[in-house]
Amino acid sequence: MKNGAHAGFLGLALTTALSLGWAIAGEQDSEPLEGAEWKALARVTGFHSVKLRKSGFEARLLEADGASSMAQDPISLYLVVTNNGTSDLLEHAWRLRRGVARVRGVAPSSCGIDVKVEVDRIATNGEAAGRAPRLLHLCFLSAEGKLETKLKERETSR
Repeated sequence: MKNGAHAGFLGLALTTALSLGWAIAGEQDSEPLEGAEWKALARVTGFHSVKLRKSGFEARLLEADGASSMAQDPISLYLVVTNNGTSDLLEHAWRLRRGVARVRGVAPSSCGIDVKVEVDRIATNGEAAGRAPRLLHLCFLSAEGKLETKLKERETSR
């Protein structure tokens, strides 16, 4: 699956699953999700949600296991931004270009969200040299608080 389709699918799958509410009265059996379209959902290992009060949007950051435990920065990140609207739904989903070793926190910013992460450091000899803290600035809102179609990513050291 291409990155855009993969990100869109993960966002759609999680949004659909969360919107079902799972409000079950009494005990019931649940059917397993089978088929190729659900395999990507099994990769999700973490979830963060931030309400952007000023704009009315919600940002959901999904962590997905992207590689074996020995890979450099094995966690892939997906961002879903939505207004949770029914008749006026606005939403976008993106796969971030940057993989990380660990997500430490998510906070709203003036143009979107800031994500505190750790990334793997590699020594000059190619060996692992620990982890370094980074801040990912993810901008998806215009100055007027409107949802943009393009995600702007910037990384700084913390």
